[in-house]
Amino acid sequence: WLKLSLSVCLDLSPCSMSVICENTPELSFPELPELGMEEDCGLKGSPVPPTPSPWGARYSMWSPARRIPSTPSPIYAKSLYPAFAPCWQPMEPPMVPTMAPQHIPFPCWPPAPVEASPELVITALMAEAEALVSIAAEFAACQAAAKPSAAPRPAVLEHVTQVGSGRWVQHTVAGGDAEMVGTVLREAPQLARHKHGKDALIAVVERASKDHQRALVDVLRGEWLELAVDVHGCRMVQRLMEVCDDEIRLPVVAELRSHLEYLVNHKYGNHVAHRISEHCGPAALGLLLPEAAASAGDLARHAYGCRVLQHVIERCPAELTKDLVAAILEDQPALACHPFGNYVVQCVVKHGSLEHRWGVAHAVCEHLEEYCDNKFASNVVEAVVRWCSEAADLVIDAAMRSSSSLVGLSSLRYGNFVVQRLLEVRGKQRADLVEALMSGPRLQGFGKHVQAALKRMTSK
Repeated sequence: WLKLSLSVCLDLSPCSMSVICENTPELSFPELPELGMEEDCGLKGSPVPPTPSPWGARYSMWSPARRIPSTPSPIYAKSLYPAFAPCWQPMEPPMVPTMAPQHIPFPCWPPAPVEASPELVITALMAEAEALVSIAAEFAACQAAAKPSAAPRPAVLEHVTQVGSGRWVQHTVAGGDAEMVGTVLREAPQLARHKHGKDALIAVVERASKDHQRALVDVLRGEWLELAVDVHGCRMVQRLMEVCDDEIRLPVVAELRSHLEYLVNHKYGNHVAHRISEHCGPAALGLLLPEAAASAGDLARHAYGCRVLQHVIERCPAELTKDLVAAILEDQPALACHPFGNYVVQCVVKHGSLEHRWGVAHAVCEHLEEYCDNKFASNVVEAVVRWCSEAADLVIDAAMRSSSSLVGLSSLRYGNFVVQRLLEVRGKQRADLVEALMSGPRLQGFGKHVQAALKRMTSK
């Protein structure tokens, strides 16, 4: 045990060795050639004065037992002071002393070997432990002083981040606990942007009274646009549009109405714009119409914007959408041939006023051959024949008078679908159409589909 203690003592830091030296003046240390004194200090047996330590005289970085250099390696510094290893600064190497050995306050080499008592070893170990604890405490205090104090987390937000507590908050709010609902409303700005906190606000939207819903809208006033484009906040805004009535939704829509195009182009905001157009009534949608009419062409060509325009045209009266539909009809030839714009034109034909339907029908008759030869515009022609029966005869006359003839339209890849739709029209015009097809040359290519439709008609 004594031999082991001595080996530990010889491997201590300068603090422990100073304790041993103070209690045992005659203590000396054996030669340790394996530590490489010549390589470390550049001296051969010459005493080296201590180098001042950046941590004070008590924690000198030179030890006669170790014979370490004044600029120790990073590995040694890390093992000696692990708390201060990241901020270690190397020091200049020591100079060879010129003073007489008797004036050096450290034992000269080679000292006479003596043995240390077990009590002294224990005392040194305890001093070493106390020194390290004090250094760690000082370092932790410095870190705490340098780090800015974080704001206290809201109480509800602390609950919803814990496993199971978030569900408890939701059930408490849904149960009508006024105190919990008030706490949630006070912390609504932080909860709305949290992964689990938004669920507590959704519970308020779904289960709380109208007074609490109004309070939620007032608390988040001025932040609805930021929430609509937030990955978590957009969920709560969508749910509010689906569940609440127009009285609650109007302030939110009024805040978002001037940013419709921005919402449509946003990967999260487009869902909010879609929910507004899908669930809001004419009063709320009327707030969006000026912005929608100003950018009707761009919205109609957008994958998400075309759905918003369709819902607005479908749910609003024709008197409110007059300016919007007029902007769409101005660009109808280009929109009818667009992959997304053709759906907006079809929606005008299906839900627009009679005046708007006739406007689309006249444009179709003027560009019938071009429309029938286009994959998307042919759908517009079929929509006119299907939803605008008053204009179906007009389209049949245009087809029979076309320069490529009715047989030519039937042989087109997409035109044959238009001709088949025309055969479904009832009236005198259909009889003239059937007679023209039967008396004409045999249909080839895609016209075989029209030929099959004629056979089905005659077989009935």
